[in-house]
Amino acid sequence: MGGEGSMMHAIKSLKENRSLLKKRKLQSKDDVYGKKNVTKLYLKKSTPRDIARIKKMMFIEREKEKRRVFYAAIATILIVFVLYLLLT
Repeated sequence: MGGEGSMMHAIKSLKENRSLLKKRKLQSKDDVYGKKNVTKLYLKKSTPRDIARIKKMMFIEREKEKRRVFYAAIATILIVFVLYLLLT
């Protein structure tokens, strides 16, 4: 009979997947919500110079994106117009 090997492989992979799922079960409420006062973030304080530099970079990226969208729109309009002229 054909197909026994593929069925055996499917059964083995299902068993392996189930064993992996059993390892991931949460044991207590602390596993889900975390323990209090343990997860503290220490963030670097930004200087006004850093903030100004980041704002400038964001402005430049926005302008580049606007140009890309504008050129893509112009190209799309031109392609549609050329196709219209060729098909009529």
